[in-house]
Amino acid sequence: MKVRNHELMHPVSDEGAWSESYYFNFVDPQSRLGMFTRMGFRPNDGWADALHTLFLDGSRIAFTYGRRDIETDLAQYDGDLAVGNLKIDLLEPFKRWRLTYAGPAQDIADGSILMARRKLRPNDWYIGKSLEMELLFDCSSEPHYSHSDSAQTRGHFEQCGRVTGRIKLGESEWAVDGYGIRDKSWGPRDWGAGQRDRGGNETQTANPIAFSSEAAPNPFVNWFSMNFGDEIALGGSCFRRASGEMKGAGWIFRDGVAAEFADVEIRSTYRAQSILHDAITLTGKVKGGEVVQMTGKVINMCPTKVPMPNGATFINEGLVEFNWGERVGYGIAEHWHAVTNGEG
Repeated sequence: MKVRNHELMHPVSDEGAWSESYYFNFVDPQSRLGMFTRMGFRPNDGWADALHTLFLDGSRIAFTYGRRDIETDLAQYDGDLAVGNLKIDLLEPFKRWRLTYAGPAQDIADGSILMARRKLRPNDWYIGKSLEMELLFDCSSEPHYSHSDSAQTRGHFEQCGRVTGRIKLGESEWAVDGYGIRDKSWGPRDWGAGQRDRGGNETQTANPIAFSSEAAPNPFVNWFSMNFGDEIALGGSCFRRASGEMKGAGWIFRDGVAAEFADVEIRSTYRAQSILHDAITLTGKVKGGEVVQMTGKVINMCPTKVPMPNGATFINEGLVEFNWGERVGYGIAEHWHAVTNGEG
């Protein structure tokens, strides 16, 4: 497979939900400062947006969102990956990226407030602050492709790396030295239950509308990524099967070698009367037969909401401490929930 063009924009199909997106995350294992950022271009809708969030101490997060108008031909944006106050620069394909941000942010004491409708939040639900960031993402593995077709009409890959730099929020400043995962997706992306997963692939959900409620959390996609220092990184996704189980597959990078991670199953527990997960159990098998069993404790949470015709999809981003035997790692456990109008 020729991969030299996949860092750049791809030909756009006429599907209304077509999107090209760039995603990065990291966690610093010493400070447990974390981040995820996603920049998505939707040429058939005429706009691009960028969601950028920092996980701070306790339940505190810093949240930003930006948007810009774009044209249908995405090739012109290969050197212009900038939306709002976020900018992403390709320094060397599949090797190094730079992420910068300079502008306002919402300093939120408890990220779970984002579950509530804006009109129901208290007047002081956030404090406006200035956010400055400059990070380098140095890739430490080859890209792992979960899907890509010869016509380049859709695809998805993930890659692990080391993240260094600095972040300043108001008067507080942090030196960053952590680990993370990046991904790139292109193709249809509609965010709806029973349609397509994080990489644009069909979810094969048993029920095309798998609604969640506070009394009965029922995610239809679970995506995960984690790093155990320089030694090991894992990533993948699960979707709801007819049995109700969340099963899927992914990849593991260890000692410089990538391998398939199969028969993955994720089980989750939730806060009382909430669709916010607080812990997960993950099992799977490395190619060759090794069984992996680990637990994850959510140490911070950022819910994000995508409006849908009959309600919304909540993509709940949990910053997680993972325990695999004696190993301790950090990453993201992302749960997708469809809620009807009146829920969430």
